[in-house]
Amino acid sequence: MNEERPRWLVAAVLGLVVMITWSVIVKYLVPILWFVAERGAGREPEEIPVMWDLWPLAHLLLAVLLWRRHPRAWRVGIAVGAAEWLIVAIKLAVYLAQPARDLWSLLWASNKLYVLAYFTWLLAVLVRRGRSELADGGAPLGASS
Repeated sequence: MNEERPRWLVAAVLGLVVMITWSVIVKYLVPILWFVAERGAGREPEEIPVMWDLWPLAHLLLAVLLWRRHPRAWRVGIAVGAAEWLIVAIKLAVYLAQPARDLWSLLWASNKLYVLAYFTWLLAVLVRRGRSELADGGAPLGASS
């Protein structure tokens, strides 16, 4: 097994780690802290504006598969990348037709712009050269690296 990973693979996993971190902060941590701060200031917000979804888990799975060069990494990367790209492109088009400029909408939009840019890049890399480089030296998911 070849332990040295191509630079694009290291960048892809780092990009996913950034995305996961950013998503968790924007979708969960900031809304919870805002709610706590509002209550601490004596105001009673109706609800915590958490943006529930499981995309951070899908991104974590993809990062692990890519890092370990799992035999399914390329297919999962293409599937997740294409699904994310399509969903985010549609959501951004709807948003840009009537953009809201409140904190929550701008945080959401900044996250979506990153996701769209990242998956555009990842899909291009995977289609151009990722399949052959992932197959070269990959380890099964359960193997230690």
